Amino acid sequence: MDMCEKEHRKIDVLRRNFGIKRTIDITQLYLANQKMVMIPNLSKFRMLRYLWLNNNTITKISSLPTSCCLTKLYLQNNKITSISGALSYLSCLQVLLLHNNQLENLEASVAELRRAQQLHTLSFFLNPFTENPQYRSYVAHHLPSVLILDRRAFQMFSPERHRVQQTVAFGRRAEFGPIAGNRVES
Repeated sequence: MDMCEKEHRKIDVLRRNFGIKRTIDITQLYLANQKMVMIPNLSKFRMLRYLWLNNNTITKISSLPTSCCLTKLYLQNNKITSISGALSYLSCLQVLLLHNNQLENLEASVAELRRAQQLHTLSFFLNPFTENPQYRSYVAHHLPSVLILDRRAFQMFSPERHRVQQTVAFGRRAEFGPIAGNRVES
């Protein structure tokens, strides 16, 4: 029996244990802590809204349902190296947790999430690219809908958020260095 068949059997057992007859009726799927190394084919779950795949050993994101409208996706504590080409179609996504993985390319990861206009909570901490001191500013600039990043809220009037909003509003390029001259004179 190959890995894919094992993962499908786990899902079937869970479905039967909860008395669910049709996969189309499932809106939440909890597959955390299942020692999964890959994501099984979830295309049958067209009504899926919440998906937990955290605390496994997944290295690649594939087989996520494309016909559904996932709003919450939990992928933290895996071994994912890239999200490129895997999440861009999830335009209804509101919460995405990807902390404690192996993501190295900040620009590619952020670009993958640009279509997620409703994304308000994002977690990337404990990934290699978060060591970059400009990381939070970069995310704030390119994903303006994100209000909570790595469990920390962007304060509405924080210098970091304000500077990004001003550069976006007036079509200027944001400088991601230290903020200078934050005094307001009356």
